Amino acid sequence: MARNKEKQKNELNRLYLLKSNPPKPKRPHLSQIHTVDELRRWLPIIEQEIHMTLAQTTSVRYTDEKVESMYKQISELENEHKNFRRKIGQLEFGSNVNILVKTIPVEKQIDFYSKKSTNQIESLDDFFNKKPDLPLLSMNEYEPMSLKFRKKRKKEQREEIIEQDGLIFQLPEETLLYLFKNFSTEELILVAGVCQLFRRIAYDDTLWKTIDLSTKSYSNQVLVKFFRRFNRPCTEILKISGAPNVKKLKNNLIKLSPYTEQLSYFVRTSYPNLRYLYISKYDFRDNPIACKNITYLPTNLQGLYLTKCEMLMTSIQGTADFLKIPQCTLKNSTTNFSLQQLEIFSFEQSSCLGLVSVRYLPDLCPNLVELNLNGCFRITRTRTFTDTLLSFHKTIRRLYLKETQVDDDTIHCICRKLKLLNILDIRLCKYVTKNIVENLLTLKQLKQLLADDLIQNDYENKKIK
Repeated sequence: MARNKEKQKNELNRLYLLKSNPPKPKRPHLSQIHTVDELRRWLPIIEQEIHMTLAQTTSVRYTDEKVESMYKQISELENEHKNFRRKIGQLEFGSNVNILVKTIPVEKQIDFYSKKSTNQIESLDDFFNKKPDLPLLSMNEYEPMSLKFRKKRKKEQREEIIEQDGLIFQLPEETLLYLFKNFSTEELILVAGVCQLFRRIAYDDTLWKTIDLSTKSYSNQVLVKFFRRFNRPCTEILKISGAPNVKKLKNNLIKLSPYTEQLSYFVRTSYPNLRYLYISKYDFRDNPIACKNITYLPTNLQGLYLTKCEMLMTSIQGTADFLKIPQCTLKNSTTNFSLQQLEIFSFEQSSCLGLVSVRYLPDLCPNLVELNLNGCFRITRTRTFTDTLLSFHKTIRRLYLKETQVDDDTIHCICRKLKLLNILDIRLCKYVTKNIVENLLTLKQLKQLLADDLIQNDYENKKIK
């Protein structure tokens, strides 16, 4: 009963609104109008209908069939507007005069539906209060909007309306460029959709020298689309992080996303001048389409960071090692691959890295300045590992061995041969004792020592003395 009463009230409300707002009179046919004043009275109404219908086509809530019907309605209104103008001219100048007229310029930007900037800044009040004064022009100057053009403009106008009368649009472009430097890559893409001014500044080459996509984990498909859309020869630093699989394995470990050949191809082709590559949380081994060798990565890098990655190691079954360059070029790999210019190589938290893999580093990148093995617990206190480190005695400056299984003998050899070290990290190395403090004091160029509290305090006290 309550529902029925509510319906009755709604019907009564509709009847009341109909009585208070009587329907607008229908526009008579052109043949029924014989005075210039009456013709001019209907012109603004036709123009308003054209603008409102055109504005509705920019909305994304209508189907394509509905939009096409709106386009047909606009064409009919344009012809009707043109006929009204022609009849006004014939009534004023005579019926024998052939007058060429132009309809309302519907190709003009509708400011309150458009995100594009215009030369003249116009507020909403100015737009609704202005009175159109359309001249009589030749049809040669009239270019009707095609269906393809309207669809294209509809696609461009899907975003929200940004009224460009704020103080930020009065700032110089150099100031806006300085402000945009604080934005991340995702924020720059969002800012570029505001207007043409922001788009031009946000896509400046100085803002795209570093592309950081490591703050969030993106799938390979999303990254490939990004690389194809934003291919920048000016980019020198690229950071990506894989999206781990939600499903856990039997041992409750999350399976990492594979670093595929397709992903590697677009990294190489989209950023040919890449110098520093950060790859985090990727699997280079299990998936059949994964890159199982380092030659799939870009060449001529100066810094390569493989953080929390899983790579192939030499095993009893004869599996090829990830860091071993094959004699024959692999399919879809980088041609003329070389890391002779590599100065920074980081395997932080890549627990699969072992001693057999490390022995390929001197031939792969002989000019290393920084080597980061933090979290690589498979690195043990062996002669092979020590000889590998000593082969960089002419170049290496920074060495990170946190959570490895090196001992006092390894540190003694490092202090005896690697005299150019500036930074040494030996935290959480359970086989390293305070007996190596005397050896650490022989490193005259050592500026920063990262060690456990006992070793750190003893080193600082003896260094002061």
